[in-house]
Amino acid sequence: MSFQQIEILDLEKAFDPQTKPDFLAKLRHSLINVGFLILVNHEKYGPSRQDFGDIKEQSIQFFKLPDEVKRECEMIHSPHFLGYTRLANEITASHTDWREQIDLATELPPPKEGEPIYKNIEGPNLWPDERYIPNFRKVVTNYIEKMTQLSTLFRRLVCEAIGLPETALDGYFKENQQCKMKLIAYPDSNALQGVKSQALDDDPETRQGVGPHRDSDLLTYIYQATPHKNSLQVQNFQGKWITVDNIPNSLVVNAGQTLEAITNGVCKATIHRVCSPQAGLGTRISIPFFQTIDLDSRKSAVENIPEEVLKLKEERDKAIEGWGVDVGFQFTPDISQHAVGHAVFRNRIKSHQDVAAKWYPSILQEVRQLYSK
Repeated sequence: MSFQQIEILDLEKAFDPQTKPDFLAKLRHSLINVGFLILVNHEKYGPSRQDFGDIKEQSIQFFKLPDEVKRECEMIHSPHFLGYTRLANEITASHTDWREQIDLATELPPPKEGEPIYKNIEGPNLWPDERYIPNFRKVVTNYIEKMTQLSTLFRRLVCEAIGLPETALDGYFKENQQCKMKLIAYPDSNALQGVKSQALDDDPETRQGVGPHRDSDLLTYIYQATPHKNSLQVQNFQGKWITVDNIPNSLVVNAGQTLEAITNGVCKATIHRVCSPQAGLGTRISIPFFQTIDLDSRKSAVENIPEEVLKLKEERDKAIEGWGVDVGFQFTPDISQHAVGHAVFRNRIKSHQDVAAKWYPSILQEVRQLYSK
């Protein structure tokens, strides 16, 4: 039978010789058979509770800003797909996502002239005007730094969990690797009354905060900043939707398609979605952090995964049935044929077609032709 709940892992147990074997066994199971886990007791290695409180408060303040202030840093102004996205202006699985958000990242300069076009995924942020939200940049930058530390540590535990040296993935990262994050607001159904989709002829009755999809990064770390329940859901391998518990100060960690690709399918990038909050529950704030790899990576998958781990993958794959709700067309990293940036860049174009129409119209046309087949 497929998974019916998401495992809770205590990070402190990874650093006690007595409890580490059990921690790694649970992590291995979560990576191979679920694709999701809930991480607790991680504050010593990443953001503190104060940091969580600060990023939550800045998120709330940002979404309260006047529309004209938020639109000054709108993504349409960024060839790097960073910045603010208006409510109901993004598409997942062929439907409107009823959320607004701002995409942020490790601050980097734009790519140099002549570099591959997918390198435009990396570049400087579009920051909101400090006159209206003076602490925003400082708090976001601190959160990215702390989460980068935690995610670096955790990826090494992932390696150990699947029987590899802890440094097995280091070659996929570059110095000053850009990580990404979002601040997301999911309004409840009361707030969505009368709102029109910016992207499609859609309506809020779909209750799609964000539609079924698989993340394209290495690992995602989600801070569910408000106490909403029954929002984040994962599809198990029998097609059933499993709700992820919302534990205060925890991080929901899930594998992305890049991790699946470079582990030869051992780690599973699982389909998940977010349902809009029900009427009266208020706006849900979610803060995902995306651990990415070097966009130029086109190495073959990691080698020397132990036979007993590969056997667990085979057993999982044999048991999968009824899995795979239609997530629409997604580019999957194929690091044997293309640099990983090829797929990541095209997935951004598919999701943010207004931005792509301005900056990359010919590639947008190519992408549309592929997913309309």
